[in-house]
Amino acid sequence: MILSCPDCETRFVVKDDAIGPNGRTVRCSKCSVTWFVAAEPDVLELQDNQTNFEKADTEFHDHADISVQDAPDEFYEKGGTIKDNESAKEILREVSPVISPELAPHNAIRDKAEKKTVRRRLFGVGMIWLVTLALLAIAAFLAYLFRAQIVEKLPASRAIYQAFDIEATETGLSLYEVEGRHGANDSVPVFFVNGKIKNTDHNNRDVPLIKLAFVNANGEELASWIVEAKKNSLKPGEIIEFVSQYPNPPVDAVKLTHSFVGEGGTVKNMPL
Repeated sequence: MILSCPDCETRFVVKDDAIGPNGRTVRCSKCSVTWFVAAEPDVLELQDNQTNFEKADTEFHDHADISVQDAPDEFYEKGGTIKDNESAKEILREVSPVISPELAPHNAIRDKAEKKTVRRRLFGVGMIWLVTLALLAIAAFLAYLFRAQIVEKLPASRAIYQAFDIEATETGLSLYEVEGRHGANDSVPVFFVNGKIKNTDHNNRDVPLIKLAFVNANGEELASWIVEAKKNSLKPGEIIEFVSQYPNPPVDAVKLTHSFVGEGGTVKNMPL
């Protein structure tokens, strides 16, 4: 660092860390004028430790004058920097300050304040992450709780829920444990179907009609029929069963699909 005397305008060279974060009073070796050289202190540190520094700063200015010597012009590079030679290094050694023992308490207070500032900043970063994770958790919970309304407004979001293996339908209802079996009724071949309907929403939900269909190996629908549930409305979490049968099922049917009538998205299918 290069200082200039405000009185005789003589230039001096001091080490960058000689001034310190809180500034320092220096004295010209030619005209003996003293002046204070300010640094750039941590604003938060000064606000938090203003009371602790009052006494130490007073002692500091009473005992920490630095007597600096001017460097000859031949030691300067173009732009005002010191040349890298032994004479220049000697100048730097001569102007290095020697702090008196009376300043030890001030240094201890400053070190303590710096550590406190680091802890405060780490705590701030931790709180930012904690709040961010909390907001994400709340958003995920709300997205799960209101999944029926979200899928109803944004049908494409159903694929996102399915990626996380979460049942999300426009109706707020879930068709599951749908099973089928071949049998006979009065010597007539019959395909029997039974399954369950559950209200996965947090509101009461009307139960729509259920569509069952036979599909061949090419994915073509061969035959379909409609099943009406026993109840028209389900409470949150309520489960009901449904049963149905279809006489003379297609012989080339390989799958049974099931979905609510009018509900978009991919229908469920079950191998026969």
